[in-house]
Amino acid sequence: MFDDKNTPGDYLGLNEAELARYKTDGYIIPEWRFSEEDVAIMRELVAEIIHVNPDHQQEQFVCPHLPRGATKPMTSNRHRDFLKLSMADGLCTILSQIVGQDILLWGSQLFCKPAMTGMEIPWHQDGAYWPIRPLANVSAWIAIDEVKIENSCLRVIPGSHLNGLHPHETDMREKIALDQTVKQDHLEDHKAINIELEPGQVVLFDVYLIHGSTANTSGKRRAGLVYRYMPSTSLFDRTVPNKINQAGHLVSYKDRPLFQVNGEEVGKNTMVETYPYS
Repeated sequence: MFDDKNTPGDYLGLNEAELARYKTDGYIIPEWRFSEEDVAIMRELVAEIIHVNPDHQQEQFVCPHLPRGATKPMTSNRHRDFLKLSMADGLCTILSQIVGQDILLWGSQLFCKPAMTGMEIPWHQDGAYWPIRPLANVSAWIAIDEVKIENSCLRVIPGSHLNGLHPHETDMREKIALDQTVKQDHLEDHKAINIELEPGQVVLFDVYLIHGSTANTSGKRRAGLVYRYMPSTSLFDRTVPNKINQAGHLVSYKDRPLFQVNGEEVGKNTMVETYPYS
């Protein structure tokens, strides 16, 4: 296991005020964070996956915890290291407070926005297109680089998770990393705040929270790693039809592996244990 900053004996999880804030705002930046040693490992993982996938769009390394990713075929030689990071003790402590004791990891994504050319991610809700029934998920967004306004930090609209799913529409602009966006008449983007993070810090947010980020036009890269967690009381619906995403890559959930991060699987989900890991 990676050397997270706080051992279970040191870190007891979110306090009552933090839990209340998560419920009200839809996100939280906990005191717990990954250590400097962990961040150094993450940067090694980023450098390696970019090196072995030179033609892959750096904002869209989907599921680096799987050896071949989940959309466009890619190589993730250190997929097991990406997987281990998702199970850090301090992170699991927080997740169990929000999701419950029985937690499945079903997805991840490396968002590595290059300096000067990193693409915008429009305002959206993740739950608009995920196969989880009933819909429940917490995303843990980990800063690998220093993440500031100038190099395209995550932006969120606090409280936007309280009204469920909002209508989305297709965004036809070029040079954006996602082609779905919340309809303008459902946005209160004047309430948006910037989530600036130091390397190793984590922001956790609700599946219904409206979020996005601007283009990175600065001279600094912005790398972040996000993990997707669902309660095992929900069903990962493998009958959802395949689709082609904006980059022209097939998105299929039929054979997506699920990993038990904490607790146990309560019997609703097929874990796809035969996924090829060699």
